[in-house]
Amino acid sequence: MGDTLSDLVVDLDVRVSDLGPSGHVSNVAYMRLLDEARSRLLGVNLQGPGRYEGGLLDALGDRARLVIGQHLVEFRREVWHPVHSLRVRMWIPVLGRSSLALAAAIHEDGHTEPAVVAESSAVLVARDTGRPWPMDEATREAFGRYHGPRPAFRDRVGAADLPTGENAGQAFRSQEETDQ
Repeated sequence: MGDTLSDLVVDLDVRVSDLGPSGHVSNVAYMRLLDEARSRLLGVNLQGPGRYEGGLLDALGDRARLVIGQHLVEFRREVWHPVHSLRVRMWIPVLGRSSLALAAAIHEDGHTEPAVVAESSAVLVARDTGRPWPMDEATREAFGRYHGPRPAFRDRVGAADLPTGENAGQAFRSQEETDQ
């Protein structure tokens, strides 16, 4: 890995099984592509000795691992057959104490705007305790090389009606009480 944002880019092949019945890349396939890109770029610890494939997570060594807690994915347009590969670009818009946001955009050749944008919330977890692992300066510096803006998402349907802050869970709890 180099030291520029452009290094967090991977081209992935589209498989026949990635196409839905109507001939476009399915939403589930996009999740697979995002996961594969994340593994190739950040690194993956495969089972067995000597099976680690390095990436940006090399900065963690044996101290911590990355756990994804949430995905927000926006499908902006369909990508139709025949498409042979898609380019996934990733960057880190937010670095917290032991957490980070990992953003991604999936592009099709010939299109400047992405077909899909995503942001994943992740936590670094200590391998020995399973608890959140505060980033040291070396890790923060390694991740900070790939800083970029947060992706802009459209408002969710009904988002204006959703409670925020301390009352965010109240609407759900009230519905649960009504259902009983």
